[in-house]
Amino acid sequence: MIFLTVIGYGLLLAFESIPLYKQKQWRDLWINSFLAFCSFTCAVLLTFGIKIPSPSEPIKQVVLLLFRM
Repeated sequence: MIFLTVIGYGLLLAFESIPLYKQKQWRDLWINSFLAFCSFTCAVLLTFGIKIPSPSEPIKQVVLLLFRM
C-alpha cells in the first residue's frame, strides 16, 4: 500500500511542479511542495495505521475565540 501512496504522490508532484518550475513561479512551487509534503506525511502515517488526531476541536476553539460576541 505504501508503494501506491509513493507512486501517486510522485505523479501528482510531477504534474503540478513541472509547470510551476517552467514558468518560474518559485513562490507557488515552494508553497505547493510544502503542502504536498505535509499531505504526503499524513498519507504515509495513515497507510501504516497510525491514528492522527483530528484538528477540529482546536479549530473550533479558535473560531469561537475570534467570533465570540
